Amino acid sequence: MPLPADFHGMAFAAVMLSALMHASWNAIVKVGGDRLSSMALIDTFCLLAAAPLLFFVPLPAPQVWPFLLGTVALEVGYKLSLVAAYNRGDFSQAYPLMRGSAPMMVAVILLLTGSERLGPGGYAGIALICCGLVSLVRWRQQAPDLLGFALLAGACLAGGTVIDGTAVKRYGEVFTYIVWLQALSHIFMPSYAFARRGQALVTLLRSEWKRAWIGGINRVGSYALMLWAMTLAPVAKLAALRESSVIFAALLGHFLLREPFDRRRLAATALVLAGIITLQLAR
Repeated sequence: MPLPADFHGMAFAAVMLSALMHASWNAIVKVGGDRLSSMALIDTFCLLAAAPLLFFVPLPAPQVWPFLLGTVALEVGYKLSLVAAYNRGDFSQAYPLMRGSAPMMVAVILLLTGSERLGPGGYAGIALICCGLVSLVRWRQQAPDLLGFALLAGACLAGGTVIDGTAVKRYGEVFTYIVWLQALSHIFMPSYAFARRGQALVTLLRSEWKRAWIGGINRVGSYALMLWAMTLAPVAKLAALRESSVIFAALLGHFLLREPFDRRRLAATALVLAGIITLQLAR
């Protein structure tokens, strides 16, 4: 049975806001001189925000735990790969590759598993978005392993998206799932960074806590909106729409990081917007 039209509109608005929030916290990680510490501080505030909510939600059902633990494992791989990619290239290189590869991977995974089917228009929209995002990459003087780390981050992101989308559709209890996911997935990076950086991480927290707090709010809010939207519309379409975060990232890079926004990037933006419109018309 097709979803009501207003539900599609609510899902679209939620995912676009999620995209803006996602680009924002990634920009905060990139601005920081020590990306591992920046990621760890953001995760610390995410954990502090999620931990008190554990007292107000029940334990997940036993059949949900494999989904949660699987996503947490992929989240660790995603964050480590993202930090490595940001250390080897600028924001306009790593972010589009990571975000551009994820939606097509989601669509292929769902197609192979038979979880979702999209018509020709849906796949055409996903292809347009991927082409637009990948074309935003600046290749000059690129580190040889940037591509590998960015694609690995995209693969982890795609796998986590499919797992979470399946979990919330199959078992419901979206809020409980979000709270436990946010609590469990933000333990590793602070522990790992403290083991690597020690007292330097605590010193950085004293000076960067405001920026880390903003990043944490954007990170938690971004994925919570995405998970809620997954209950209203097909996962593959939403995953592609969320990749419009690269457009917000380009704007943030231009105004905050002083990166150029030339004609080539403008043309790539038009491709992404064309893909979004195609997805909406093909629903």
